[in-house]
Amino acid sequence: MPYELDSAGTTAEQGEDKSESDDGGGLESSLGMTIPDDHVGAFVAEALEDPERATTWDDVVDTMVAPAARDAWAELSPVEQATEVLSKAAEFDQRAIEHFEAVPLDGDRSEAETDIDEGLRCRRNADTFRDGVAAAYGDGRLDDEGLVDALEAAEFDTEVIAEREDLIERIDSVFEIDYRPYGGTLMDDDDGPEPDTEHGETW
Repeated sequence: MPYELDSAGTTAEQGEDKSESDDGGGLESSLGMTIPDDHVGAFVAEALEDPERATTWDDVVDTMVAPAARDAWAELSPVEQATEVLSKAAEFDQRAIEHFEAVPLDGDRSEAETDIDEGLRCRRNADTFRDGVAAAYGDGRLDDEGLVDALEAAEFDTEVIAEREDLIERIDSVFEIDYRPYGGTLMDDDDGPEPDTEHGETW
């Protein structure tokens, strides 16, 4: 399911008319934590990273951008590209929530199977895409300012991830589904790492 670039423009371009928040306020609010003055980019990248994955930026681009859209993609700045990826991750989070909310907790497992599977797929995509952006920062494709700009333009919100994880835990309490607890640093998690996830299962 390759991603076609929207002819209406990137998310970053569409958000240029929005008023900017006070320094640090919007970012700290979206991440749900206080950001240190020094090494802001490294702090944000660590928040986006899933230590149980080994996603590369090329993995994300190969998965997300259709061959016919590669020329248009190449014309975007690194910040615009990262914004597109983070926005797509947020879209997958919302789709995961929709599927998890549709699961009938008082019904049979057979009735819930499709929404559980699709919700898990969207959840996996979202986490993989964010991990790819963290990798882009680590590889030098984005500097501190660029990473922060992309995150703010994508309107990232950890409360959405928290809602997603609450829903999946409720489903698991009823159906005992096979899933890996959230591995990023955006939420506290005492569970140890599991084996690396194959990129091929993202789609």
